[in-house]
Amino acid sequence: MKPLILALLAALALLVMPGTAQAQTCSATVSTIDFGSPLLLGSGPVDVTGTVSVTCTGIPLLSVVKVCPGIGAGSGGTDGSARLMTGTAGTLRYQLYQDAARSVAWGSLDNPTLGSVPAIIVSVALNGAGSATRTLYARLFGGQTTVVPGSYRSSFIGNATQFSYGVELIGASSNCTGFAGSASIRPTFDVSASPSRGCTVAATPLSFPTTGVLSRPVTAQSALTLTCTNQTAYAVRLDTGRNADTSGVRRMRGASGSFIAYGLFRDAALSSSWDGALQATGTGLAQSQAIHGRVPPQPTPAPGLYSDTVVVTVTY
Repeated sequence: MKPLILALLAALALLVMPGTAQAQTCSATVSTIDFGSPLLLGSGPVDVTGTVSVTCTGIPLLSVVKVCPGIGAGSGGTDGSARLMTGTAGTLRYQLYQDAARSVAWGSLDNPTLGSVPAIIVSVALNGAGSATRTLYARLFGGQTTVVPGSYRSSFIGNATQFSYGVELIGASSNCTGFAGSASIRPTFDVSASPSRGCTVAATPLSFPTTGVLSRPVTAQSALTLTCTNQTAYAVRLDTGRNADTSGVRRMRGASGSFIAYGLFRDAALSSSWDGALQATGTGLAQSQAIHGRVPPQPTPAPGLYSDTVVVTVTY
């Protein structure tokens, strides 16, 4: 009977050993991070997300595959506090994060200054295979108002990514610190943005002082504040208002239906009228344009409040 027992044990050993020796193979993808075409004149950030996906085969029973997905600086590099995209005329600052609050940067194992690396745990699902995903959070920082509109990109190819992985027992540590793994893969992806051209405009009211008989000129001053994206050429025009006469003279209208003629000028000397377009180029910062108003001597209409509405048009 002993030889028979030994033969059975040998057969069982042969059945078990191939399963434990099966190699684990993983593949991974990272979706493109595209910030679109934001207008960078505001101070707020632009937030988008991507997805990191991992699929593994050959996972033993009672085991998982721990994947530590390291993401480096990318082709744009860093400035010490943010990753960079390069493009049309300079750089754009952005960052990749592990959490929706954008408080924990996603880094690499070989460059801890970029941030830590979150673990992705792949559990066996069917026939020794399994898959898992993790959200990659991204933020394009606000306040980059002087960036020139155009196309910006950072590519993650070659050594820019390193996803190390290895088999762990179920319940083992999910910490990636010091993890080497038994193999690694290098998925590729891009981060891109195409900031658009744009302008914003604001104006202060032009309020003439209270006066009596219009026997002498009455003057007042206000201002336009224009903010256009850097290197964006623009033209600003003021129309003739709601109450202009047939020759285009601006007029304020009172409750009685009477009018008071007035003019708008670009300079304090009242020598350059606002009848035409003013050409300028944006810097990404606020640019102020003066509006000088003048009520010339004219027959005095009935007392009251006189007003007009002038439309400002910015073309870029």
